[in-house]
Amino acid sequence: MAKQQVALYIDDSSISVLACAGRQPQKWSVVNLDAGLVKEGVVQDQQALAAKIKEVWRTSRILRRRVTFGISGVNCFYQLLLLPELPENLRSEAISREAVHSLGIPLEGVYLSWQVVSVEHGQMKVFLTVVPRDKVDSVVATLKIAGLRPLAMDIKPLCLARVSSEPRAIMVDTCQDSFDIVVLGEGIPEVVRSLQMTPEMPPGERIAILRSELERSVSFYNAAHMDKPIDLTVPILVSGDLAGQESEMTSLAGPRERPVRNLESPLVELEGFVPGRYMTCIGLTLKEILLTETGAVANSVVNFNALPDIYQVRKRPLAEVMWLPSVAVGVVLIGMGIWGIIFLKGENSDLVSQRDNINRTMQEQLVREADLTALRGQVTAAEGPPGELSSLLATLKVNRNVITDDLETIESAAKDMGVSLGGITLSAKGVTLAASASSEDQALAYGRMLMESGRFSSVMITSITQTGEGVSFTVVPGR
Repeated sequence: MAKQQVALYIDDSSISVLACAGRQPQKWSVVNLDAGLVKEGVVQDQQALAAKIKEVWRTSRILRRRVTFGISGVNCFYQLLLLPELPENLRSEAISREAVHSLGIPLEGVYLSWQVVSVEHGQMKVFLTVVPRDKVDSVVATLKIAGLRPLAMDIKPLCLARVSSEPRAIMVDTCQDSFDIVVLGEGIPEVVRSLQMTPEMPPGERIAILRSELERSVSFYNAAHMDKPIDLTVPILVSGDLAGQESEMTSLAGPRERPVRNLESPLVELEGFVPGRYMTCIGLTLKEILLTETGAVANSVVNFNALPDIYQVRKRPLAEVMWLPSVAVGVVLIGMGIWGIIFLKGENSDLVSQRDNINRTMQEQLVREADLTALRGQVTAAEGPPGELSSLLATLKVNRNVITDDLETIESAAKDMGVSLGGITLSAKGVTLAASASSEDQALAYGRMLMESGRFSSVMITSITQTGEGVSFTVVPGR
């Protein structure tokens, strides 16, 4: 079963959440926000927005706390840079200098993210994004207040481009207070426009502005690609509020007969799920799917983690997390090794003594051939223990690797489910876990995740006790 991932998108008017297992939608929700809570993507009241997010998680019964989140494209900038091919350790500094030179903006108030999309003839083409610091900082702070852990970040127009079913297309997405236009050329979103609009603007005026900006974006692209322009065969793919509204969609084409159709969802169709309202979340979900799914086709090559380095989760080594069980296993193995050395040394001393005695006896007496054969058998039998001990040590090493893999699975599942591990007991019978969770459902879900990992033949929750902060429980995974 595919691992669940949760996508969260926040703009000025709403919160959108989508939980998927692979391409299968599981849970989804859209919650409208009060005016002024978020302005141009910057959170104005972090506590109030965090309370809204907590409510969405509670009502949607979403257990996973790790999220991939998206922000609006308003006040974000994008640039294609052409630089000499450089080693990876020199690229960041060179791209930062080129960004200052090309865009003419100070770096103190922004975050830069980039991806090398191609390298040809000693030159590399770099897709660069520039995002205001206050926008990212306010959203990340809000997510932490809500108890969520951001794993990755992306920007709405880039998410829309990732959903495209065509390598060349014009993407249009509208919502209550903004719209986004993306001109996707040969798998790269080369022209991106995100503009604010007042919710009170009449629909006719909104369509007129949208059509004007759309034509301007196409003209800008064609001026830079006269060898292969966006012609009338390239479709307009619509999502958001306009999706399904045939008359408004048709008017986007203007006097030209350009095809206009709804942006298709790459996810499994499910009753009650309206993909047109979740296209940004779908694009966030595809970030991992396109990297891990065999045979997945990406019509936009731009796919990088825009979350600044200071916010990215650094994976702690298993040895650091599970140092106590590892030390216990190590002490046992070292003790058995020392015992083995002492045992072998004693056995070898006995063998040497026996050999010397036999030699003296042979010199003193006439020993029959049958006696020599019997003595050789005794020597061979005495040499057996070293070989048996080597086999024992090899078996212990295999068991140690199995225990280490089990502990890594247990710790990873606990992180994913938000479960706190209070203690791990290793014995000859296996592993016993003492853990705590916010609810009984979360404890049971942790047990199911261990069972679905495939490492254990059975997972038993032997006790669950209510506490002031949730429940404490005991889990016994069996092999």
